[in-house]
Amino acid sequence: MGRRFPPAIFGLKADRQRYRTIVQTAFEQDSPVARPAFVKQCQSQIVKPDTGERYTESYIKRIVGAYVQVGALSRDTSGDETILHPSPFADELLDGNLPLSECVWKCLKRRWVAMGKRPEGIEGLDRVLRTVADAEGSLNKNEIQRRLSENEGYEFNDAGLRGYPELLQLMGVLESTSDELETTSEDMVDRYKRRLRDTDIFRTLESRLRREGPMVEPPDRDAKRDLVKYYMYREAGGWQKRNNWHETFWQDYLKQETRKGETGSELRRRDKYREFRSRRKSLRDEVRARFESFEDDSLSGLSTSVLERIVEAETETEARRVRVAAGSGVSRADLQLLEDNTRPDYAFSESFELYDWQSEASTAWFASEGEYQRKQGIAQVVTGAGKTVMALDVLRKWLAGDSDRVATVIVPTKVLMQQWLVELVSTLNVPVNDVGWAGAGNKDDFDDCRVLVSIVNSAVQNDYLKTILQEAGTPEHLLIADECHRYTGDKFSNVFDYPRSASLGLSATAVSRGESERTADDELLLNELGDIYYELTYDEGIQRDLIPEFSIKYIGFDLAPQERNQYKRLSEKVSAAVKDIQQRYEHRLYELPGGFSQKLQMLRKEVEGPTPAITDYFEYTQDRRDLVDNAAARQAITLRLLRNAVEDDDKTIVFQERIEQLEQLIAPLEQRGVNPRTGELAEDAENYRTQLYEEFEGLKDADEEIEALFADPDYWPVMYHSGHSRDIWNDIAMEWFRQDGMADVMLSVKALVEGVDVPSADVGIVRVSSSSIRQRIQTLGRILRTGDNPDEQSTLYVLYARDTIDERIFKEYDWETELASAHVEQKVWESDPDEGYVSGRIRDATPEEYPPRPEPETVPDPDELEMGDQYDGPREPVRKVSVSSQGELFEKRGNDRKYLDVSGFKQTIDFMLQEKGGGTLIVNRHNHLITVLQNGPVFLRTVDGPDALGQAKDNSGDDDNDEKNPLVDDPANYDDLF
Repeated sequence: MGRRFPPAIFGLKADRQRYRTIVQTAFEQDSPVARPAFVKQCQSQIVKPDTGERYTESYIKRIVGAYVQVGALSRDTSGDETILHPSPFADELLDGNLPLSECVWKCLKRRWVAMGKRPEGIEGLDRVLRTVADAEGSLNKNEIQRRLSENEGYEFNDAGLRGYPELLQLMGVLESTSDELETTSEDMVDRYKRRLRDTDIFRTLESRLRREGPMVEPPDRDAKRDLVKYYMYREAGGWQKRNNWHETFWQDYLKQETRKGETGSELRRRDKYREFRSRRKSLRDEVRARFESFEDDSLSGLSTSVLERIVEAETETEARRVRVAAGSGVSRADLQLLEDNTRPDYAFSESFELYDWQSEASTAWFASEGEYQRKQGIAQVVTGAGKTVMALDVLRKWLAGDSDRVATVIVPTKVLMQQWLVELVSTLNVPVNDVGWAGAGNKDDFDDCRVLVSIVNSAVQNDYLKTILQEAGTPEHLLIADECHRYTGDKFSNVFDYPRSASLGLSATAVSRGESERTADDELLLNELGDIYYELTYDEGIQRDLIPEFSIKYIGFDLAPQERNQYKRLSEKVSAAVKDIQQRYEHRLYELPGGFSQKLQMLRKEVEGPTPAITDYFEYTQDRRDLVDNAAARQAITLRLLRNAVEDDDKTIVFQERIEQLEQLIAPLEQRGVNPRTGELAEDAENYRTQLYEEFEGLKDADEEIEALFADPDYWPVMYHSGHSRDIWNDIAMEWFRQDGMADVMLSVKALVEGVDVPSADVGIVRVSSSSIRQRIQTLGRILRTGDNPDEQSTLYVLYARDTIDERIFKEYDWETELASAHVEQKVWESDPDEGYVSGRIRDATPEEYPPRPEPETVPDPDELEMGDQYDGPREPVRKVSVSSQGELFEKRGNDRKYLDVSGFKQTIDFMLQEKGGGTLIVNRHNHLITVLQNGPVFLRTVDGPDALGQAKDNSGDDDNDEKNPLVDDPANYDDLF
């Protein structure tokens, strides 16, 4: 997200004499002076340094305005005229009792912070100072602005950061040499870093929530609500309305006399904050008095609740355990508290019973043996059914087979790592000394443990998992890959290259579903972890009472006439690009794996020179996608659903694809200058959003209503995503959303992160989604955990634009079968042309308005086909083998080949050599053997099953013949690749 840098301060120069002159002119007045008269006096006192000429009146007005902004002058607008006064510190400055640098600071602190006139200015000073201090040498202003924009995501207007470097020079912390800025001394930098940090009320309260926990009081409920609204609004690029929310927590924190400017630069906190701080201090003193081993350093940063637990500890050992457990991340002390000495190690409690499906899946894993005679396979199980417990049962049984065996659980995130460690100890009673972890700053090995839980990044970094397995003598090793679909990238897939004797994959969406072909990622998982040996769908989960029932309401809407015309133009451009691509690369497209976009990405890499048709395809499809995502009706429907949720007191999660789409539910009117496709400020920034409003009917009305909802005191949103400038706000969002009477709406991107314990939600709104079936299934899993009240049903609303690419997901997957036990309703949004889009209504859809369903699969009758006939059936492979240019049948194993017996396939091989000189053979799920020629797929024959394509060839008598060696590094020629 792009935060706006605080507005520039015009008319301020790093001129100490000018500052003193203006303060003295105001101080020497016998009576209050009106602004026009003061401007004239300043005009006579301040002259151009090079010529001695007077400045124009308009220029002096700007200067006087700047000195009001920085607190050197006070302004009274209560009467008919604006009256100016000197700051309360003027006499000390002019008497020589207060250095000018200190006077500047006190004036800023009083006006900007105590009186709340420009609180973000402190943030601006802090960021400029830290940027200069972190630089190896001096920086000019343009370079400071560039770094703030590039490194911290700030957006600037044409005035840039004007005024902030000048103030830092007046305060004596920066100095200028030949238009370059550098710090004056390390001591001054440290002093002002502390000052700026301690006077930033937002940061102070944020730190308080981080240290004490999101539920600490003070701040009170309203202050918490407006603290997060202020943060969200700023993160979304909002500015004009920020004071609406800043004022609430500013008033909650500071005493009234301070807010009126009556305490000078002193920030007097309200009694409730002072009393809380005194309580923390007295608790620290009490801890040190009771337990001699506790020193000041060991108590710093501890929350009040932790200090209270230490004080209440009966022994010093118990007190130390509380202290260790309070550290960041996970600790052995935490895990030791979960051990159960009353039951055997590696055992569930006597009262614990597996679900039927867990026993079935565990037993099935041991019954399935792959080609390499090892236990393997993927369990694809609906979210919330208990995959982790099933895997614990597999782990328990497998480790019991041999005391020398070890296991690794691979997870994508720190959150999941911590959850697995807790489950291992608390649920399976694995001894803490047998448990280790790699991640979050810790790296155990198999000398220290028997079961290792590792974040995937830690496992593959410098091949750490491979190294510790080798150091342990490469014992029998079980690899459990939780959320296994996350490990198919170039880096993370290295985890599959390490020694293992058995493997188990876990995921709700291990492989693509509903796609016409398996993707390369799917093939990688199936090759490495084995087939999906057990599957439990949402429908089965509901029937087995594993997950609560839920309802889905699809809401279709029509594009506005202007949007529809633009959609039609973009679709025509996409079609033209596709036609060009097919003419250029048709044969190659048939041979490449994956969906159409994946094929094009592969073509881009292998084709030399530019690929304009492919570039056009991606550009126009993205423009069309953006048009549909940003439709005015989508905004209006979301507004209606959110208002209903607030009225009904429903906890609601809103899902979208990108962070900029989330911003549209916070500060859409503030985003006029942001290009919705690139996220960059447009050249015509001031008019960009206005042009959209003029072009697309109803959009401005919807945006205005969205901002009005955001300002509603009864509406308390939070947001969860990976783009926070401060990560703590994800944790705060989860906790406040979990509590009754606090946050009621969570704005999220995609389907939230796997492993995050999402609080129960009454309503989910898929406001914007991709056509990814995997993501839709994950989204369902985010709202189905209803905690202690499983009788309450959740409702998922899915918004889609009718007769657009949004309907693709309905065509690619049979949702009625997947969700047969769910209550599904079809709705449409009906707008009122006279009232506008915001005033529309949601009504039941007629059967004619239902979204499309997948068309039945066409499976040709093989009895009616001859070898070489066009094949219109499914091409998704169950198995692939290849024919070399020498007529050999082989199966690829990475860069190697395993040669197969060709018995019974001579006619097929002859056909392949004659038509294409060799290539790939595909067996589909109907046991039809097909290949792809220049004009598309053709039928070859039927086979008895995937394994009918030959067994490994016996080459024992061909040891001296390199060409017959079953493992060859490279293909003989290009055609052998396909």
